[in-house]
Amino acid sequence: MTDVFCGSTKLTHKHINSLNENTSGIKLFKIQLSSYYDLVPKLIKYLNALELQRAQKYHFEKDSNQFIICRTLLKFVLAQHTGLNIAQINIEIGTNKKPYLLSNQTICFNVSHTKDCAIIAVSTHAVGIDLEELNTNFNFSEILTSVFSDFEIEFILNADDKTYAFYKFWTRKEAIVKATGQGISGDLTHIPVTSGHHTVNSKLVDGFKDLNVLSFSLNESYVASIALSGKKSNIDTLLIYNLPKSIKELLFFSCAKKKLLDAYKTTL
Repeated sequence: MTDVFCGSTKLTHKHINSLNENTSGIKLFKIQLSSYYDLVPKLIKYLNALELQRAQKYHFEKDSNQFIICRTLLKFVLAQHTGLNIAQINIEIGTNKKPYLLSNQTICFNVSHTKDCAIIAVSTHAVGIDLEELNTNFNFSEILTSVFSDFEIEFILNADDKTYAFYKFWTRKEAIVKATGQGISGDLTHIPVTSGHHTVNSKLVDGFKDLNVLSFSLNESYVASIALSGKKSNIDTLLIYNLPKSIKELLFFSCAKKKLLDAYKTTL
């Protein structure tokens, strides 16, 4: 059996210069996609052949651009995290469709985007993140029974803010699916996501022993949840950073750790 804890946490926005002070083992990066559209012709140069093929398969240019932005910025983040050159960052897809870094499989990461926002999560534990816009025009009543248990449905329908309750529960289930690599199936209704502690069949979450699921508001328009493997953590707040918005600044950011490592080696 698997222990699942679901709860909420606060979000604290920090400057990218304080990134190395983060000792929580979880790093979040916020991306305003429209801020990078003009950089797409430069960002695309950092994709490999397979990534370029994937970008070209999108029917709409906007979808292609969003993939280019998210994938390239993820590679900059992983380069910074590992101290590797961005050209050495090769992202592969596992048999469970979870992405992993070929050169360092101890690093876990996940990306979610919707509308004009995206979030990158990097952790020392298996991680899944889901971000959704609070769409008050979406009639979610038709899909409730295929995703939620009777108890969860009752909670959503009786909530003061039904839209927020729906998306909070939805992002929790999506984050769990992405963290475990289990995929969406009819079993989703059997994974409880109301706040508190739950025990579920381990087969539903790919054998994970413990999962910690935390929801937070990105702003008044977006809600997100992050799922992490491991026992309940006392995470009162998650730190989130805005990435640089120029190639020069992104390259400096991605090389910062390598420069620190090289400087340290010269003192040995």
